[in-house]
Amino acid sequence: MLGENFYEEVQKKPLFFLIYSILAIVFFTGITFTFVIPGLQGFKWYFFFIALLIYFVVANIFVGLFKERLSLVFLLTLICSALGMGWELWLEWGEYSLVEHMNQVVLIGYPCIIAFIILLMFHFSSKFKKKNSNYR
Repeated sequence: MLGENFYEEVQKKPLFFLIYSILAIVFFTGITFTFVIPGLQGFKWYFFFIALLIYFVVANIFVGLFKERLSLVFLLTLICSALGMGWELWLEWGEYSLVEHMNQVVLIGYPCIIAFIILLMFHFSSKFKKKNSNYR
């Protein structure tokens, strides 16, 4: 979805792009954890859209790295988003702003929702890439 040149660059340097994707997921889920959940204190639309943009780029990197491997993409993003959220909770443990975010639905649901969002972007980007090019 980002263009053939992008996917060619991803295939030339797979380790670099894999590390970039993992770090992007970990840090952006950690940084935006308290800002992107609608209905909870601290929600900001611009953080939500920035996070979606970063997840879109990560999903397209995964299209170049992991063709047709939905389960691998889901597990990798689930683990990385859970690590990012755990990192944020560890850093801000005891902060009053986390009280609203410390229920089971948020703690279990947030990494799962991030993984599903990236998986959906991956699925649609790979379908779009298949239609518009010779898919290797």
